[in-house]
Amino acid sequence: MVNEWPDGYQATVTVTPGHPLNGWHVAFTLPAGHRITQMWDASSHQTGSRVTATAADYNATVAQDSTVAFGFIAARRTDDTHATDFALNGDSCAVA
Repeated sequence: MVNEWPDGYQATVTVTPGHPLNGWHVAFTLPAGHRITQMWDASSHQTGSRVTATAADYNATVAQDSTVAFGFIAARRTDDTHATDFALNGDSCAVA
């Protein structure tokens, strides 16, 4: 969470892969009633509460143990801002 207001919030997701990536997508689930309104450093696709962020051309390659980040703004209906069920390229990943 970077910032929030009554009907929305801004967040950043940082990924630290344990192996090199040549292209990536991060999927996660937002609370019910939340929707992405803007995303940067990735493109977004949302179906219901499930969001997929796909690498931009300029950040698709990521070295092992380095980081890549993307951010988004979401509109919300509830105070809950915790995304869950993160996956990197289809594999579940830990959230720190």
